[in-house]
Amino acid sequence: MKQLPDEKTLLELLEVAKEAEQKMREAGERIEAFSQKWEGRLKDRQAVTQKVGGIE
Repeated sequence: MKQLPDEKTLLELLEVAKEAEQKMREAGERIEAFSQKWEGRLKDRQAVTQKVGGIE
């Protein structure tokens, strides 16, 4: 039967997991900000295109 790692190893693994979770959270926040920025620009561009298209 397999044995669990010792307490020190488990604590190290927990710390690594916490760091990875934090990095993923930060990446998600950056992706969200990027998405909102470009979504707004795209909507503005589509509005201008529709106005120009309606004039023709």
